[in-house]
Amino acid sequence: MTKLNLNNVVVTGHDFERYTAICCSGGIGTTKTKYVGYEMVCGCELLLDRWRFCSAINPQVGEGLICGDFTKNIEKIAKLHIQRGAKGLVITLPCQSMSLAGGQHLDDPLTWLFLDALELCKTIYKLSPAHLEWVKWENCPYFISDKQDPIITNRLDGKTILQTITEVMNRLDMDVNAKVLNACFYDTAQSRKRGIILCRKLKRWEMPEPSELPLTCGEVIGDRTKFEYLDSSHRRSATNEFQRIGYVSPVQEAFIRKIKSGMSAFKCMDRSLIVNPDGMPSQAQHINSSYGRNSYNHPTHTITQGSDSLCGDWTLHPGEDLGNGEYSDPRPYSIAEIFALTGLDDNFIKAIPTWARSNDKLLRQLCGEALMPNLLAHCLSTLNK
Repeated sequence: MTKLNLNNVVVTGHDFERYTAICCSGGIGTTKTKYVGYEMVCGCELLLDRWRFCSAINPQVGEGLICGDFTKNIEKIAKLHIQRGAKGLVITLPCQSMSLAGGQHLDDPLTWLFLDALELCKTIYKLSPAHLEWVKWENCPYFISDKQDPIITNRLDGKTILQTITEVMNRLDMDVNAKVLNACFYDTAQSRKRGIILCRKLKRWEMPEPSELPLTCGEVIGDRTKFEYLDSSHRRSATNEFQRIGYVSPVQEAFIRKIKSGMSAFKCMDRSLIVNPDGMPSQAQHINSSYGRNSYNHPTHTITQGSDSLCGDWTLHPGEDLGNGEYSDPRPYSIAEIFALTGLDDNFIKAIPTWARSNDKLLRQLCGEALMPNLLAHCLSTLNK
């Protein structure tokens, strides 16, 4: 794998290639593309707080960022894309309706947003073919599966989503290359599989080469001088404003201390010991993942919007074996750790606007939905080869 410097880079003197980003979850995933020569200059965010956040951490976008439903602003986005000199598109549509983790609700309107994104591609091409050189799509693996439910194929005349996208992009002079990539092999200590589609005008856009070994949780947050110990009596850090967690009740802290690294509570102890904050028995159903501690020796499991939930799927800090049958850190990941495990650097953290710095819910949601910044940068690094 080509080694890229994707941490705390100061970029100067670059003539960036410009692109438009659609549904980019506050712009988190686009923050590192400038390190490999690409810059977001246009986009659309549905919600006001996401739009404000994206504007703050991607200031170069300026008036090119629209707040609203992209499906109702296709022609406006296409014209801005052309006016601002963009040549590519990064399309990261919501994946909740297709995600296996979310139970799949394929009849949800979110499933069909890719058809609107295709309309955007066609509109740009119609107005100025020279401004549609490449398109990168990212979604959950099911997005590019060759075995899709009749709910999808019946509407698409027997075709899958990938077949439909390929057919349209081919008509726009694009070669299409699709594959499932795991972010943990691309400088991200998070096992997050993504369905990637790389489209390039008249030429194959090759997938980036993975590293031989995944990046592990311990390599990223194992440094105790940076990520200090936190528990229910010490939930904030005097030196790091983002090293904070929500309250953990003493009864839950007690049993979480007994959960071994890399295991869920239900695999470590009798169910009667696993309780809610009020001491009543927990009704969590996912015995293989609820109250699950991650492992320092592996990438963390996929970080979701609810990363502060104790009983969520694999949301707990790995902890360290204390040698007495207990493990340290009976808690979920702090905000700072979530940033690190998402692949975000100090440049991103410094750019977070004042109004959002204490909004844990928003920050966790954005990271839980995020386009992985290092994976995007690796994909763009192979574009012009």
